[in-house]
Amino acid sequence: MNSTTIKSTCGRLAALAAICVAAALPSFAEMVEWNGEAGKGGEGDAKRPCSRITFKEMPSTMLYGDTSRNGPKRPFAKDPTVIRHDGKYFMYYSVRNYDKAHFRKGGDPNLLKSWWGAVAVSTNLVDWTRIGDIEIAGGRFTSAAVAPCVKKIDGKIHMFHQAHYQADKKGKEWYCTSKNAKIWHATSEDGVHFTCDGAAPAFSPSNTWSISRAIDAEVYRVGDRLMLMYATRDPSNVWQMLGMAWAPYGSGYGPGTWTEITTGAPFFRPDLPWEMHCIEAPTVVERKGIWYMFYAGAYNHERQQIGVAWSKDGVNFRRWSDEPVFPHGKPGSWNAWESGHPGVFKDDDGRIYLFFQGKATLKGDYSLSCVEVVFED
Repeated sequence: MNSTTIKSTCGRLAALAAICVAAALPSFAEMVEWNGEAGKGGEGDAKRPCSRITFKEMPSTMLYGDTSRNGPKRPFAKDPTVIRHDGKYFMYYSVRNYDKAHFRKGGDPNLLKSWWGAVAVSTNLVDWTRIGDIEIAGGRFTSAAVAPCVKKIDGKIHMFHQAHYQADKKGKEWYCTSKNAKIWHATSEDGVHFTCDGAAPAFSPSNTWSISRAIDAEVYRVGDRLMLMYATRDPSNVWQMLGMAWAPYGSGYGPGTWTEITTGAPFFRPDLPWEMHCIEAPTVVERKGIWYMFYAGAYNHERQQIGVAWSKDGVNFRRWSDEPVFPHGKPGSWNAWESGHPGVFKDDDGRIYLFFQGKATLKGDYSLSCVEVVFED
């Protein structure tokens, strides 16, 4: 997810100013239009986040790379998300080839099919075995199940994922490119074979501040709503920011069920030096009435790191710290260039784990790892 090269500091500031003039945009709180849990609590509210967040290493090192595309010398796995199902842990992630000559073809011979989703299984969160690529019925995708958000909702497995779709529209072929990827929805009984809602994405942005692209979905419950976070870019295709929508809980979560909240402005955008041009990959966990959003700051090629924000109501988020809580590794380590794209997982016993991707150098070799999150009040 590389950023467009920006030629000057003035150009960067002008691009951001065009969409982020505080005086011209309503606050995110002003956009929240329903009563209930969302929007409650002022500065005097007793609800406060924890005072300290630390990370505990797993009993043995968890380091996973998918070798199905490129062999054992060049593993590749990105964008982790984890659920527990049938007594096992299922980890979903993105895969691709390094060599474009080996990309799988889509319906159009001029279009290369590179990105896809895969799944691995574990009994202990440390040792993972690849099951295979995620299988999706019900669509003609040239790329799908990428950066998947997989959740068990009322006993059923739901996947919200970014995809490129090729379909017949009035007798002609149309193609969804990387600049206007959408969020699609699928369901599964076994966690490997998914069925798509049909030939339409579940969600596409409709606002005044971004392009129609939506990636890096995250869903979580707030009262009688299922919230959807997504990442998108401003019209200059330079700044990556976060938007939000909601659907009635239990509505099915497919096309036509989502209402965008962030119609006038993103709810989270890169403001700190280490975040550079990008906020993406939001992932949310609720603890003691506080929602914590781990997120990736900076693009992958800009040395991505992980930050945390918090919310009293699951809608309005503020930064927990101005520094990354989980930075990239030291020189020579497996994640020396990046610790990014977090995926938070709350186990049945209440323990919380942070999955993330890392790479040693700019060239890639992405692998996945995990640590336990320790909250101190």
